[in-house]
Amino acid sequence: MRQITLIKISTLLFILISISNLSYGQFQGPGVLDKTYSVKEIIDNASRLDRSDALVKVQGYIVKQINADTYEFKDKTGTIKIEIDKKRLPSNPFDDKTELILIGEVDNDIFAPVEIEVKEVHFVVHVNKVVK
Repeated sequence: MRQITLIKISTLLFILISISNLSYGQFQGPGVLDKTYSVKEIIDNASRLDRSDALVKVQGYIVKQINADTYEFKDKTGTIKIEIDKKRLPSNPFDDKTELILIGEVDNDIFAPVEIEVKEVHFVVHVNKVVK
């Protein structure tokens, strides 16, 4: 009898954990990275973004490597330094003409320029639509 109760509790616990993970993955409300910031917006709001520890998403190009983990990132509004650990770089090669989406935290130190500490790097995939 005790073994059956233990099995029931274990099964119920497994189901509840599975449901909670599914719910979390599907959330589409406030806090989801649906806004893509421009470099100008990040620089203009750097202090607030740094204090909130919010993740930001930017789309553009890595145009130059400055040192081992620091790069220059550019979009149509300007340039900003980014820091990417080697473990976060994609395994596929890319260059200054490869459009990327970067997700990271804004770092706004008093005596240093604003930069983004990159957590994720994604390739932008362009789909050509055929219009008839």
